[in-house]
Amino acid sequence: MKRAEFIERLSKKLKEFDVADLDEIISEYEEHFVCKLADGYSEEEIAARLGAPEALALQFAEEAREKGPKGAKALAIAGLAFMDIFAGCFFALLYAFSAALAAFAAASAAAGICLLCGFNPYSLLPPMPYWCGAIMALSVMALAVLAGTGLVYYLLFVRQLVKAYGRCRRNLLASASGKAPLPPAASHPRLGARLGRRLRSIALISLTVFAVCFAAGFAACAVSAGALGFWHAWRWFVQ
Repeated sequence: MKRAEFIERLSKKLKEFDVADLDEIISEYEEHFVCKLADGYSEEEIAARLGAPEALALQFAEEAREKGPKGAKALAIAGLAFMDIFAGCFFALLYAFSAALAAFAAASAAAGICLLCGFNPYSLLPPMPYWCGAIMALSVMALAVLAGTGLVYYLLFVRQLVKAYGRCRRNLLASASGKAPLPPAASHPRLGARLGRRLRSIALISLTVFAVCFAAGFAACAVSAGALGFWHAWRWFVQ
């Protein structure tokens, strides 16, 4: 069975059963097909794993729902509340790391601009000849772009992880209430082909520029200082 036929049959039965949130349910199954297709499954394999659309629609029908065991919903809510504490701490750490990554990208960009313009506010940057600093500036700015690209993908990943957890939480509560669960959400982001290519290209180019300019800057500093350990010759770490 193809995706279009599966969605059409499921939508038809949901309408017959007058199921609430029909559009949301259809949207979730369409997204499930998109995710599994990206994983390499065929439309026929995905439809076979999901089962008959009519049986799925019947699960969502109010008349077909069976009440869960008495107290099961309350127990599930208590367990989910306990799980939410750990999940909340985990997601807080993930977002804290994204803030640190954003700060690193911003600091790298600022350092690159200062080196390129010959500024050294409050003597925060190690002293070096301008032409050495200019080469290092390109390296540092490329590192900022690389970190920024990584930040974009990381935020998309965290957002998808939050969505997957929310879906898991919703399905656990639905099972305890005798309701039909929705298909599980993917734990990793699905990027469009165009966006994915752009992110990969930017990351590859910035990584290449960083590596080349860093090596060139290191060599330029060594030649200018007349020593391989130019940081010692320029007394960077001496108060």
